[in-house]
Amino acid sequence: MNIVHVIDFEGNRNLGISEFGVVTIENFKIKDTRVEHCSNFFENYLEYFLSLRRSGILAAHSAQTEDCLLRHHWPSPGSVPRFVDDGSTVSWGPWIDTKLVYRRLFRGLISYELQDLIVSFNLHSHLSKLAKQYCSFSAMNFHNSLFDALATALLIQNLPRYFSNVSLQILLSLCKPKDA
Repeated sequence: MNIVHVIDFEGNRNLGISEFGVVTIENFKIKDTRVEHCSNFFENYLEYFLSLRRSGILAAHSAQTEDCLLRHHWPSPGSVPRFVDDGSTVSWGPWIDTKLVYRRLFRGLISYELQDLIVSFNLHSHLSKLAKQYCSFSAMNFHNSLFDALATALLIQNLPRYFSNVSLQILLSLCKPKDA
């Protein structure tokens, strides 16, 4: 599997992005993490987000939210690789959306919210260990950007337990609209 950058933003279009967390995974292993409290200075991180998109696919839980926030600040990353073929795109996507992936692979769950999936798949103790390793003490709970990005990355890492042939292409195909 190629490099995937799991992103979570705290904030919104009206108030701005106050914080972001990024977890980079490669071959289902965490390679890097970053958290920034940026309040009014999110625009200063354009080069960072461009470097992420140039080096891998972006992922999020309910990715439409993160995509919308990125496009609000920067409509396009310019020409970037698609990573699923030799082509390029001028989009922040395609995105791996763990909410869509889990909804399509594990039908019938009561909820597909991030916190509920962590509980449903018995991943909370593993998430707690990751949080102790990467998060500040006050940010070791949901609705903190790095914690949520770690939880989303953990959902991606969890998939090979159930499916032996998980690949970037398969994950992205699960995120396409059903009529595409």
